[in-house]
Amino acid sequence: MLSPGSALIFGRFALALTFLWFGAMNFTAVGTGIVSGWLEGHVLLSGLSDQASSAARAMGVYQIVMAALIGAPIPSGSFRRIGFAMLGLYAAGALTLIFTNPVWAEAEGGFPAIGAGQGIIKYLAILGLALWASSFDNSRMFSNRYSQMRIWAQLVMWAGLVLVFGWIGAMKFTATEAAGIAPLAASHLAFYRLPDLVGQQGTSYLIGAIELFTVAALAGYWFSTRAYRLGLVMAAVTCLFTLSFLITYQGAWQDDLGGFPALSQAGHFLLKDLPLLAACLALLAETGREGSRYRR
Repeated sequence: MLSPGSALIFGRFALALTFLWFGAMNFTAVGTGIVSGWLEGHVLLSGLSDQASSAARAMGVYQIVMAALIGAPIPSGSFRRIGFAMLGLYAAGALTLIFTNPVWAEAEGGFPAIGAGQGIIKYLAILGLALWASSFDNSRMFSNRYSQMRIWAQLVMWAGLVLVFGWIGAMKFTATEAAGIAPLAASHLAFYRLPDLVGQQGTSYLIGAIELFTVAALAGYWFSTRAYRLGLVMAAVTCLFTLSFLITYQGAWQDDLGGFPALSQAGHFLLKDLPLLAACLALLAETGREGSRYRR
């Protein structure tokens, strides 16, 4: 059985690696392009788009410092608490972009058809993971002591997973999303034959149905530990498949920067499933014999 302590170590690793990588990419043209796109579309900050390069570098420094504080193997939790606080602020700020930027799929009629916002909504689970991991340091010992933050953080992680799998899963039933995932599916050994068997849209339907079934199982959080565990396992497997596209999909890497390890915009989106995987494992650990799901 996965222990909360083991899940915590993986969670810290996932967060540190993800944001160290993102931070480094913000010193490249890719990072500048991503920041420029968000600034140009922002209802309040569009006037700063000509400062995108400086903003990307400043954000890169922030992310690298944050990642170093979270991942550094230091005995004291004081520095980690600062890193987790920085991540909480960052994730909360990223989530506000849903309300300030054009993140909807206009080809599908706009809201609630989500386009560029698919990467943003992943930050809710990331926020929950940061709260959960920081709660161990707040208890002043690396142990399984329980706290209100640790319990509430589980709900935030759960809501984040439901939001991602429910919303993105529903989008799989649109032509826009089917076209978007087609090149990824074609690159992967597990999916490349599906379009020949069920067509491009059918492939998207199948993946979407699996994701929505995952959401239904995750609803067991409230009434069935067995269904809930099944949902978490399915979510974790889906995250692993998503991360595997970093290996199979050439578009995950920026060719004009030499490819790996230079992430493209698509690579940024895919890598966010690493902390989502950590959130799945954290919640699985909390359903075990040592977990707080049995002690509320």
